[in-house]
Amino acid sequence: MILKVAFCLLTMVGSLLAGGAMQAQVPADSLSHYELGEIVVGPQGSLTVASPVSTMQRVRLADIAQSDVASIDYVLRLVPSAHLQTNSRGESLIYLRGSGERQVSIFFDGALLNVPWDNRIDFSLIPSEVVGEISIAKGVPSVLYGANVLGGAINLTSRQLRNQGTFAQLSGITGSYDSQQARLTWLRRMQRFQSTVFVGVSDQNGIGVPDEADLPYSQHTDIRTNTDRRMQSAFGQLAYNVDGGGSIGISLLSLSGKKGVAPEGHLDPEVSNVRFWRYPEWETNMAIVSGQFPVRNGTLRGAAWVSRFGQTIAQYSNASYREQLSTQIDQDDTYGLRLTYLRDFSGDGVLRTAVNWLSSSHEQQDLAIGEAPLLRPFSQRVLSNGIEYTRMGRVNVTVGASMDVFATPKTGDKPDRGPQTGIGVTAGLSHDLTPGMTIRGVAGRKVRFPTMRELFGESLGRFLVNPDLVPESSLLTEVAVRIERGETTAEAIVFFNRTHDTIGQRMVLVEGDARPRRQRVNLDGSRVLGLETTLVSRIMANVLASCSMTIMRARAVTTDGTEPLVEKPSGVGGCRISYRSSAGFSVVLEEQYTGKAHGLAQNNAFVPLERSMVTNIRLAWLVLYKQYSAEVFARGNNITDAVTLPQLGLPGPGRALHGGVQVTF
Repeated sequence: MILKVAFCLLTMVGSLLAGGAMQAQVPADSLSHYELGEIVVGPQGSLTVASPVSTMQRVRLADIAQSDVASIDYVLRLVPSAHLQTNSRGESLIYLRGSGERQVSIFFDGALLNVPWDNRIDFSLIPSEVVGEISIAKGVPSVLYGANVLGGAINLTSRQLRNQGTFAQLSGITGSYDSQQARLTWLRRMQRFQSTVFVGVSDQNGIGVPDEADLPYSQHTDIRTNTDRRMQSAFGQLAYNVDGGGSIGISLLSLSGKKGVAPEGHLDPEVSNVRFWRYPEWETNMAIVSGQFPVRNGTLRGAAWVSRFGQTIAQYSNASYREQLSTQIDQDDTYGLRLTYLRDFSGDGVLRTAVNWLSSSHEQQDLAIGEAPLLRPFSQRVLSNGIEYTRMGRVNVTVGASMDVFATPKTGDKPDRGPQTGIGVTAGLSHDLTPGMTIRGVAGRKVRFPTMRELFGESLGRFLVNPDLVPESSLLTEVAVRIERGETTAEAIVFFNRTHDTIGQRMVLVEGDARPRRQRVNLDGSRVLGLETTLVSRIMANVLASCSMTIMRARAVTTDGTEPLVEKPSGVGGCRISYRSSAGFSVVLEEQYTGKAHGLAQNNAFVPLERSMVTNIRLAWLVLYKQYSAEVFARGNNITDAVTLPQLGLPGPGRALHGGVQVTF
């Protein structure tokens, strides 16, 4: 009810502004991402700019804002080579270039956002409105990112004003299946201080099911079973610029919500282990202190943070969600520190060093109905040290090395384990053939340690533990050509990743059990060969096109040859074309393609997951009146109601329509 009232008020305000509007001109983007806590691979403001040897890509604030979504997961589909899927735990996860979801680290204002217990975060519960820009590191990520970035690193930076002044924005959105959002953003910048405040609430009764989706079990209506969600978020930030070019700031982030988890609709619950789960409580709170200061002809950057993550998992007997069988209560407390030093040697070279430290504890209570509660404590420590140097010249040369250490002092009711170590190395070249054409290449080795959940997690009886897992290690390579001509940029990247001891899964039927359970195991290895292409071009003054396509061959290496990597598509891509008239009317058309992949059946057989194409469209009208503006918009996602199947029994959302108004003053 509160959201509906807020939406009505916003609509009335938008109508009043539209009624008195003069001829509208599209204003320049007045917002910038917050750079204080951003992870950088070169010194800010350096007079010598070296072309990076590894892939660095960005998603702009304008693209984030036009997604009109409550959470950041939809926005990440704009990242080239990114594959998004919601797993059987109801978590929205990202895969880059066929990597695993635990191989990608997510940072927010310099602090690790991943929950260390499982080294991942549910993107569906991170608000998009608080993010000002997204930067993505692929290939061989810099040592500045620390451990466990074998598959890449994604940095989310919060919003700030570029110039002095005040910016306030109020938005309301409503749509299919009673989805509703209300959000308020307030930014202010003065000569010394800058501040940000954001609050948002959203809810939905569920997501739609495509008409052609094949869900023989646990599905009875056009709303996907058990996919309702409620989310609240708040963010505050205060930064101060000190004399001499330094700055320091503090950020506070609070996210909470509750949601259901769609059951796997291809499995008969009478003979298979199906997750009938709900999250009645999900919450994360984080405090980040970050800063940068000039030190001995260089720049020292740092971020220290503390976070608490908590969730409750309720398991039910069937798809009616009336009879609760058990409860799992998790709490994770994490402390982290990142220090980087960047030194520019007057055009001869750039030195980068980094220290990353993380300490995290995980407490888990398993409460089976009618049984005594079981409390199990776990903990881990991760330390990473790295150094890189780029020698400037006709050909820029980058070399680097890192040392990572992983230890688990507390292992709950499982056997103790000794520490594990990993060595990383990097070597790369870049060369500007012409002012508008660059070639580069890089090779390196990275390590990803098994998470505590992979080692010790049982997921309410769904998994068998395997505390003997060893780290994954990968040889990562890429070669790229980038061409810039006027307002057109094109890039082609060939990449090859060879991973040893890949952590995968197998199905195991334990004696005495009626249903098979999953177990994580080290496979012989895997390899991914691919080509990633991107093209961004301003076709006309008011038409911008941004397209990408990645084709991949992802295979697991076995003693008998190779076999498909589970749920890794043969290609991902998309195209986004946006048009904006001088009168403020705009249209955005999006196409998202997912290639063929393979799922893993209960008998360990591979099942094809067919190709899909999703079409989205957005219509909007922006009007200006003095210092105010209002945008009225409507969006249709998956307007053809196409079936997408990133995982067996868990199809993507069907057709959805929503619209709203956004008022800026």
